[in-house]
Order: sequence, then structure tokens, then C-alpha cells
Amino acid sequence: MLFVFGVNAAAFAQDAKKAETKQPVQSPAPVTPAGSAPGDATPVPADNQPKGEIIDRILAVVEDEAIFESDVDQAVRQYFFQQGKTQVTPAERDDAFNQALESLINDKLVIAQAGRLGIDVPFGDVETQVNKAIDDNTKQLGGEEAFNRQLQAEGMTMDDLKKLYRTQIRNRMLVERVLQKDMQKEHKDPTPEELHQFYDDNKARFPLRPEVAHLQTIFIGFDTSTGSTGEAKKKIDALRTRIMNGEKFEDIAKAESDDPSAAVGGDLGFVKPEDLREPNFSKAAATLELGQVSEPVLTVYGYHLIEVTDKRPETGEVRLRHILVRAEPNDKDVQEVFATANKVHDDLAAGASFDSLAARYNTDPAADKKGDLGWLKVSELPEFFREVLADLKPGQISQVTRESTGFRIVKLLERDPERPYEYAEIKDELKQYYQQQSFGSSYDTYVKDLRKKFPVEMRN
Repeated sequence: MLFVFGVNAAAFAQDAKKAETKQPVQSPAPVTPAGSAPGDATPVPADNQPKGEIIDRILAVVEDEAIFESDVDQAVRQYFFQQGKTQVTPAERDDAFNQALESLINDKLVIAQAGRLGIDVPFGDVETQVNKAIDDNTKQLGGEEAFNRQLQAEGMTMDDLKKLYRTQIRNRMLVERVLQKDMQKEHKDPTPEELHQFYDDNKARFPLRPEVAHLQTIFIGFDTSTGSTGEAKKKIDALRTRIMNGEKFEDIAKAESDDPSAAVGGDLGFVKPEDLREPNFSKAAATLELGQVSEPVLTVYGYHLIEVTDKRPETGEVRLRHILVRAEPNDKDVQEVFATANKVHDDLAAGASFDSLAARYNTDPAADKKGDLGWLKVSELPEFFREVLADLKPGQISQVTRESTGFRIVKLLERDPERPYEYAEIKDELKQYYQQQSFGSSYDTYVKDLRKKFPVEMRN
């Protein structure tokens, strides 16, 4: 069966590790109180469940709402599955069971408070999140066919799944709104003095600001070679013609695309265009009409055809599918680009402006027109990139370095070593952390107060 757990059932799983396995159809993620770490929702397959009639027990009743033993068992399975544990001791299970039950009781209390406060969630808001959850699961399982097979294996229809999701998502949203309305009013923003004192008291606990470097680059991709780009362009033009003549986009994507998404007809799911790293791809995704197929779009990966298959105006998301034809370089292409990179390096050594040469030659979309990459965390750079920087001093230029898609020249503008954060650098994050600490510490008190308002009957 499909496991659907309580709104806050994974609140006790603060250190749960997401299991790296193919997952069945997922329930929406649970909610945890501010200041705690939510666990990722990953249902546990029920292949090992006993067959035949299951007699459930009521463990607690909160304001006439029952919490069943099966609800708690489900949350416990969820917790250990997230941790990747297949063998647990009786003591570990008992501890997880008790914490899960407590979390479910807290959820029921907060939802009961929602009724008293007259707080509800519009159906449209719930339905938007239901559709998003289904889309996310469809993509995760590898497409609609795999998703439908999973539903069939679990003996469910799409209507069954939507009903379950609507209940859980509505409860989750109720909890969020009640906590925001009922608890945030008790917490005022800290004064500048309080915030600075909080920084002084806790700065030894804050992580160090990592080493960063301000870099400028000229990257010349293999796709700039005449042969590589030309062949890829001919192929992508031919594929677009086939689509315009009536062939299905997804069929051509499955047969011809060089991207891993070919397996699902090029489907990329819902994305926000502004979150896409490639500027040309992002621009096309933002401007295409529903059902429109783009002209060939060139990125560092090659040429793309892009189609918008759905839109969510309320979130700004679009659903995309694409076809990629990589611009594969041959030896002649590599030699041509290498010669260009060496000429650029010679010009720089002779005193030419890095800004002007970057504007002319750089094809790295992460950089601006002058090749400026901004401040980057050194630890997050590829190893070969870190090795290049290791021997550079501010103002110096690297040798020509080969990467998988082209040749690169780097200029180190500035470097700032690892050190403690200064107050001004984390002022905004500090305020949020202060509020989360305050909010989280008062959650238990809040729930205890709710227990005085609503009856909680423990059974068995």
C-alpha cells in the first residue's frame, strides 16, 4: 500500500539520512516546528507486511480525533527507512515509537487550534500543492508510465492518491498557518543591541566563513570551433523540421537526444526559468508560449530544442521538455580552440586588457561580459581549478588549462582566507537564526498550553 503519515510524524527524525534507493510514490513532506530539521519523506515498501485482516488500535484521542497504532507504526517505518536501517533493537524502536506518537498528538492539537481560530486553507491552494507533489513523484520515478505502474502495484487509482494527498497537505498547511498566527505574535524582532549580544554570545558556535576567491575567466568552448558547431547545428535543424512536420517531440527526444532525460521523452518537470544556470536556455524557457517549440538554443552543452508543456502562473513555474545535440569536438576542433586560447594568453602576457579579451572570447555563461565570476568558495571549485589557484597571487594569470568542454584562462583578482564571520556579513541570517531559536524553544510550552485547551486521552 501507499504510506501516508501524519503532518509532523517525522519531526523526531532530525538526523535521519535519506536512503539512496529507488522510491515508491511519495507522500508530501511533513512539517516540523521552526528550529528543528525536517526529515525527507520516503515511504517504506509494504512487501513484508502481514497478509489478511489487520485489527487497528486507537492509541490516543485528541479533541475527538483518533490516532491509530497503524499511524504511529507507519511513522516509525518512515524514520528507520530514512536512516537506511533494516535491523533495529527493541529499545530503538520503542524510543522512535514514543517520539512519533508524541509528534502526532502535537499535530492534532495544532489542527484543533486551527478550528478554534477559524483558520482554513483554500481548496485551490491545496490543489496546487497536490499537483506539484504528483508531478515531483512522476519525475522521480522516471515518467508517467513508471508512476502508473507504481500506482497499479499498490492497488491505487489517481483519484485515491489525490484524496490522500489533499488530506495530508491540508493538514500540513493548517499547522503552518496556525503556528504563524498563534506563535509569531509572541515573538518580537530583536533590537540591534539584542542581536549584537546574541552574535557575541554565540560566534564561537558559528561555522567559519570559508576561503573565497574573486576570479575572472576566459573560457573558450569546443563548440566555438567551426566543425563541431556546424555538424550539431545541421542535426538540430533537421530534428526541428521533423517536429514541425508533425512528429511527436517526445518520440524524437527518446530516439535522438543526447541528454539523460531522453528516457522520459526529454521531460525536465516543472522549473522556474530564472533558476536555470544557462542564460540562453533560461531566456527561451521564460519566453516560449505553451506548446511552442523553440528555435535551436546554443549552450555550453550543445544545441537544444525546448518545448513548454505546462505553466503554473501562480508560482512562475513552467514544465519543459528538451532535445540536446551535443557539439562533439574532434582532434581538429580541439587543436583549433587550443590555438585560439594560446593566442589569447599571449596577448594577455603582452599587456592586452583581460576585460576586452573576455568580452570577445569568453563563452562561460556563469561570468559577466568582462569574464567576472564574482566571489567563489574555493572548497566548492573542482580539484583541478583549486590546483590552478594554489600557485596564483592576486593579479596573476594562469596558464591555459584544458577542461572537458574547452580551454580556460583564469585571473585571480583577490583572495580572502577562511575566518570567522563578521557581524555585518551575517546580520540578516543572524536575525532569522535568533527567531528560530526563540520560536523553537517555546514550541514545547505552546503545545503544553494547547493540552490545557483540548482533551488528550491516552489509551492502551
